[in-house]
Amino acid sequence: MKVGVTVASFQTTDWPRIKAEDWSAPIKVPDSQVLAETRELGRMIEPLGYDSIWATEHFGSPYGMWPDATQTLSYWAGQTERVDVGSCVIVLPWHQPLTLAHRIAMLDNMLEGRRFRMGVGRGVARCEYEALDVPRAEARERFKEVWDIVKLSLTNERVSYDGKHFKVPETSVRPRPLHDDMVDFAACASTTQTSMEMAAHEGFSQLFVTGAPLNEMSKVIDEYNAIRAGEGLQPDQPTILLWMYCAKTAEEAERALPWFTTYGDEVATHYEFNKPGAFDGVKGYEAYAEMQAKVVEDEEKNGAARQGTSLVRFDTQPIGTPETIIERLRILQRETGAKEIALLPQFGGMTLSEAKASLKLFAEEVLPVITADPAPAREAPVPIAAK
Repeated sequence: MKVGVTVASFQTTDWPRIKAEDWSAPIKVPDSQVLAETRELGRMIEPLGYDSIWATEHFGSPYGMWPDATQTLSYWAGQTERVDVGSCVIVLPWHQPLTLAHRIAMLDNMLEGRRFRMGVGRGVARCEYEALDVPRAEARERFKEVWDIVKLSLTNERVSYDGKHFKVPETSVRPRPLHDDMVDFAACASTTQTSMEMAAHEGFSQLFVTGAPLNEMSKVIDEYNAIRAGEGLQPDQPTILLWMYCAKTAEEAERALPWFTTYGDEVATHYEFNKPGAFDGVKGYEAYAEMQAKVVEDEEKNGAARQGTSLVRFDTQPIGTPETIIERLRILQRETGAKEIALLPQFGGMTLSEAKASLKLFAEEVLPVITADPAPAREAPVPIAAK
């Protein structure tokens, strides 16, 4: 199984100011310092032997401050020589499709033969949609049109498009991408049943976080591959995003729980999962309204300090001693058939020194074992009919 690392910057200390909307108060830790720490951590990835570097994109929020995955990955393309790069994810509805296709083609060329693992998604946060003046109710329509144009542009020299939201006169993307098969391996992040089914029918690979028990994840993967089979496609092996903290002792590893809990609070706040009614009446986000209600219920039962922790499961993450992590990752691969994992090594207020030590220990004691293990596709125990 391949192992990559996600470079992302979370301004954890700034959330109290944001929640209070106290814009006159100074930012305690400069954004530039947070980004500098992320770059320092990222420069360790290739020398330590990891397979890939992954980047997210977010706008106008302390929750991730890299606003363009292709820009971020272009930086890492110039900083490295061996690793592949991936996006987790490019939020398609936020982009002008022809501009995005050009940026992807340029990134592919700058990698000089290495591969760009394209991950895409629909996006959720109201604050980001509103800041970019994109109606969230149009997200599904825009996702489809942007992907159609990107796909056509990267696989055909001349392209035109006449859609509801985007119209493209006959033109070309230049430079042409080095690899014209990028779209064949593109992955889509999906949280809801409707999005999952759409992604499977479109032929996307799977890209997701461990937000459910392993047995539920396995069922989703089986259903996904049943839909792909109905489209004449081979079974897919997912890429899974994970939160990682590797420690020498179990007692030391317990320090990750408050970081993980804090991260859960950041997720809930950024996406408004802890705000009652935040998704009510939003076209295409009906399933998120149900999810949001569960998060609020969890907060009421467990207290505000644990809000959002139900969104990403702690017990499936590679958090613990090297031995514990190896066992968890082997179970994860067996149950999901994952071909690659992307680790998030710093979150919830974890210091740079702690993140660096964890990334190094994982590379020394876990990485050689996991990358040497076979990574077979999951075999569904009982055939599942595609819907």
